[in-house]
Amino acid sequence: MSQIVPSGYYYVRSRERSIIRALTPHSASCMVLQRMRLRMIQRTATPIHHVTRTLEWKSSKHLSQWSQDDNSSQILWMYGPAGTGKSAIVQSFCDELQSRDHLAGSFFFKRGHLSREDSTKLWPTIAYQLALVSQSFKGALAMRLTADPALVDKSLSIQLQKLIIEPYNGSGDSLIIVIDGLDECEDESQQQELLRSIARSFPAQPLLRILIASRPEAHIKDVFDDPALQLCKRLRVHGSFDDVSVYLIDEFKRISKTHAAMAVISSPWPSDEQIQYVLHKSSGHFIYAATVIRFVEDQDFDPIKRLEVVTEIQSRQQDDEDPSPYAVLDRLYHHILTMVPYRSQLSRVLAVVLAGFTNPLEVDDIGQLLGLKPTEVLLTLRRLHSLIDIKYYGPSPRRLRPEIHVYMYHASFPDFLRDSTRSRNFHFSDMDRQNLTIDLLKSWARPDTRLGFTFLSSRSILSITTTQLTPVMCHLLGSFRVEFAFSPCFLETAEHVLAWLKLQEAPSDLLHLWEEMYFVARFDRELNRLLPSSRTAEVPDSELLTLDYVRSVTSPEVIRMMHMYRLLTLPVPGRSAPLECRGAARIVVEAFGLSGNDVRSAICALRNEFGDSVPWGSLTQSVSYPPRIRDLHPDPSLEIVAQWCLTELPLECHFWSTVQIVPGWSCVLRSCPPSPKLLDALRSSHVYLPSYISNEDEIYWDYHSVKRLNHQWHNILQWLRKFPDPPPDMVQFITDQLPVGCFENAEELWIGWKKYTCW
Repeated sequence: MSQIVPSGYYYVRSRERSIIRALTPHSASCMVLQRMRLRMIQRTATPIHHVTRTLEWKSSKHLSQWSQDDNSSQILWMYGPAGTGKSAIVQSFCDELQSRDHLAGSFFFKRGHLSREDSTKLWPTIAYQLALVSQSFKGALAMRLTADPALVDKSLSIQLQKLIIEPYNGSGDSLIIVIDGLDECEDESQQQELLRSIARSFPAQPLLRILIASRPEAHIKDVFDDPALQLCKRLRVHGSFDDVSVYLIDEFKRISKTHAAMAVISSPWPSDEQIQYVLHKSSGHFIYAATVIRFVEDQDFDPIKRLEVVTEIQSRQQDDEDPSPYAVLDRLYHHILTMVPYRSQLSRVLAVVLAGFTNPLEVDDIGQLLGLKPTEVLLTLRRLHSLIDIKYYGPSPRRLRPEIHVYMYHASFPDFLRDSTRSRNFHFSDMDRQNLTIDLLKSWARPDTRLGFTFLSSRSILSITTTQLTPVMCHLLGSFRVEFAFSPCFLETAEHVLAWLKLQEAPSDLLHLWEEMYFVARFDRELNRLLPSSRTAEVPDSELLTLDYVRSVTSPEVIRMMHMYRLLTLPVPGRSAPLECRGAARIVVEAFGLSGNDVRSAICALRNEFGDSVPWGSLTQSVSYPPRIRDLHPDPSLEIVAQWCLTELPLECHFWSTVQIVPGWSCVLRSCPPSPKLLDALRSSHVYLPSYISNEDEIYWDYHSVKRLNHQWHNILQWLRKFPDPPPDMVQFITDQLPVGCFENAEELWIGWKKYTCW
């Protein structure tokens, strides 16, 4: 049975991983379930991170009654404003369901979290959890995933129907699915689509019930007011003085026992008057009580003095001076922010954290974006531990260097910063947004900014379009590096940037530059779409462009790029969808030392020839047709490509990601002659890391990654055996990585690659 840990997220333990592997270890269904495991959501601690099971939540009693009443509504919506403890109530309810074996699965949305705000992760996560609870469901789910492994990538309604509703055929008491923080899902349309799919599908499966917790946002309320959900039960969460009182007493006791400064204090602390004062100021809202506790328990300060500071802050003003329900909390936020000594850096760092361009948000990335040292970022955030959680992670199989991640504890703090009437001089203003945009553009223009830089995301690029165009921004946008156009997110966001530039009446030369950048991104997208899927079937000469015409409209650089997609894209037997090799053109740019302007000019020559109607299909087919490859591209430069893959790519995206992004690189290596230079590159690269890769129990692989991983080890081994005296330590290590019986499949992939690429 899976467990719900105190912070309320679903955690995959070794025992549970073995359960999934038990689904016939080498079957497609097992591997797809492993892929679903990749999409599991790991939830960081909520603000109420020490809530005990002894708390008698009033709302939990209502939830318990609903869960045990078979005649009650199948769907329950629990709603309430921010800070009232909805997530804590949900956690307590999950614990109760877990103890009664009635929990089907749980999912906690979180705004700004790359995985936890994504609605497409919801039903695969629930299905995985439910597979651990019900053996019959696990078998039925495995059959469906075997028949259609792409189910986890389909629409929300299809996922719900095929992954949850149809496979489940339980017996006895019904199971309950719990979804918390629906309002923190990625966008409003996804929230509404999710609710409508639930309304359509759940009546067909009476053995499953669902609890949905969220703020009462207008667009969510509109869906619940729809006739399709008119029988849905509603439960409003109010602030509870009794629950907050229990929480405060429990937490202050914990601080008294665990804080180093309290060891010499013998008298009872805090006094009943102090607890009642904090309780009164909380207005029954957990977010205020939790912020006070984090503020008081800071190990760098005296808890007694910190609690006195809290009471002094609130005694300066009376509640009736500010009717806002968050007035007391706002004053506490103000005091915490004014304690930060690095005021000049504070607004810039908070702007990055608030923007939430990516998650996890790393201190190193914040520093790179703002031109600050990581130590400067940490010192700026040091006094904000009660508002911002800073987590330290050491090296692991999926993280080859230590990382420091930054999270906001609660959505009320971003709300505070965005509301000028509440945050006043700490308000995230239009000027802050414009300064952040300039910081982004400067970071992208710097030559030392790596192409894998975290802030090159759709959110960060789109944030540019929320500001007013300035001369400084025009200059920086004109210096945008062409390599970034090979990023997966760039094509769609470049459209928005172009539309924004036209609306801002940008200079014509800047518009022309970004039109070319958009075309470069389209070139990358089309080649990713067409070349990997074009196999070696015979094509009549009449359907191909002539060699002379191909040479006249495509430069040698463009032909080299087209072949790079083929060289680095490995066809996997039995896979219907083509594999993508994002940025193969970028590899040509870096490995062969081409300038950005030269690359843009070479690619955009196609635009000059064909306009916006480039015949992508016939052009790529004419260039990549096997009998023509050696005529058009006699020098594949395999050693240069292999050297780049070994020295550059693994540093940017560690071994786990390398397998997925460039699946054919090991075939390129195997095609190279023995080379001491390549051998040194292999030994020192992240591709060859016994201390990480051998720890099988800690690596998470999906179906296709497992196949490609075995094929990579096999190709590396075959290349090593080309040496007159292969290095015995490397040969032995790689031999140990290869499972029994994988050689036939790996050799099949190698043969397919040679036929596919003609090298």
